[in-house]
Amino acid sequence: MKTRRVPAGLSGLALLLGCLGIVADDARAQSGSPLNPGLAEPVDVAELKAAWRNLANERLRFPLDMQNIAVKIGRERQLMIDNHLLARSTGITREVHRPKRHPANPVFKADPVERNQAVVETVLQFDKAPRFRMWYVSWDDWQTLPTGQLIRFANSYAVSDDGVKWRRPKINRHTVKGLAGPNNVVIPYGQMQGVFYRPDEPDPGRRFQSLVLVERKNPAVREGYYLHFSSDGIDWTGELSRPVIPSLTGGYGIPQNGIGDTTRFWWDSIRRLYIGDVKFVVSPGTVRGRGIMESDDLLHWSRPLPTLMARLPQHQVYGHWGCVYQGVYVGLRWVFVPARSRRHATYVELDCSRDGRTWTRVGAGQPFMGFNDKRDTWDASIMRPVSMLEVGEEVWVYYFGAPTEVEAANKDLPAAHRTDYALGLATLPRDRFASLNGGTVPGLVTTRPMTFRGNALHVNARIARGGRLRVALVTGADKPIPGFGFDDCQAVSGDGIDLAVTWRGQKAIPEIVRPRLKFELTNAKLFSFWID
Repeated sequence: MKTRRVPAGLSGLALLLGCLGIVADDARAQSGSPLNPGLAEPVDVAELKAAWRNLANERLRFPLDMQNIAVKIGRERQLMIDNHLLARSTGITREVHRPKRHPANPVFKADPVERNQAVVETVLQFDKAPRFRMWYVSWDDWQTLPTGQLIRFANSYAVSDDGVKWRRPKINRHTVKGLAGPNNVVIPYGQMQGVFYRPDEPDPGRRFQSLVLVERKNPAVREGYYLHFSSDGIDWTGELSRPVIPSLTGGYGIPQNGIGDTTRFWWDSIRRLYIGDVKFVVSPGTVRGRGIMESDDLLHWSRPLPTLMARLPQHQVYGHWGCVYQGVYVGLRWVFVPARSRRHATYVELDCSRDGRTWTRVGAGQPFMGFNDKRDTWDASIMRPVSMLEVGEEVWVYYFGAPTEVEAANKDLPAAHRTDYALGLATLPRDRFASLNGGTVPGLVTTRPMTFRGNALHVNARIARGGRLRVALVTGADKPIPGFGFDDCQAVSGDGIDLAVTWRGQKAIPEIVRPRLKFELTNAKLFSFWID
């Protein structure tokens, strides 16, 4: 694999700490630092958490009023998940929309045998059969390898033609004592915390890639993330002499001695970089947070940039996974609520990024996937997304979950839901992560001046009976454009993912330098718009 220059080290937390007036404490700052005081600027760890929590506040991260500063947009669908394109609004709210959980859930689970499970790490979609392929942790105990080495976990492989009905191919490459069902083990140790398929990789033997979290004893070897390769996603080889990135193994001060066990790795197709979505733990209080690090070869990594910590001090960010969607980044945040159960109960909130580095909360406090307070389903209290795919005109979210001790004790929990960790599927129509809503009194929202290619405006919207959506075109200076006012617009009605906007039968937007769009929403929800 060709090695290119590593992206420049990320920065930004220090600036934010300064803006929040954080005072340094020399004694605590130098605790645990491998650098002498002349090189390591002190940090007050007690104040660090407050700063970290505010990193995902969009208003704080982007303090400049941008309403009269032009923005360029592409032909991608423009999602209403943040305020990047918005200049001003009245009577508008933002609503996060929850995906519908599949009626066949859990769509995949392990045999009901002790220590057998299905902690899904990655689901990928392919053009050729099998169209859906999954890698998951199937064994959660220690085992002895033929070499005599004690090693933890094992990874297996499953496939599907429709993404709902899964099968375990009999592979017979490795044997894990106690693992039931077809022998579909592909790596007899570790946790595959991200699987990549790179068809453009020159070396056919490295078209599939993974960073595997490995724990070993007898003798003890440094726990960490080890690089593995495969030609087909089934036969893997790995370099186990030294981890690419060490694991976090206690000592939760600053600096951290590694990255935590819910770290996830994913591919940024915009910047063509591997992303490490990493876990940190900060003391006192053992509070979990997230960061982003980058690589162009899975070997050389930038310094992590802190990104997310829970908005509320009684919650934590247990995990996070992101992906590219329509030219932006969509993130799914696992919010840990310790008070709900003894088994790390997590629900899901939404966040987003425009550059892959700065992540902000979407509809702060609104669940994207929420708890089931009846506690009568397998995923009532634990849901952890690991993959999001565009399938036809839908978005499919794959997640793993399991009953906690509370659901297990509920007599109303169906027998099919009495399982260890298993795979779930939730779906929503394309783009419908969040909407801008107007009520009975029309809401108005105006964009920044925009430069774009194309002349036909489309919206993804849901308009209630008796409601309407209208769009006016105005100049960058807010002057009306004759023939393109609200009264000229053919009111949009109904519910559709692709609704055309016209003005007295005229579909083409005139050639105007950096116009604005002005939306009027009456009992209407706007999910996205685009111009082609």
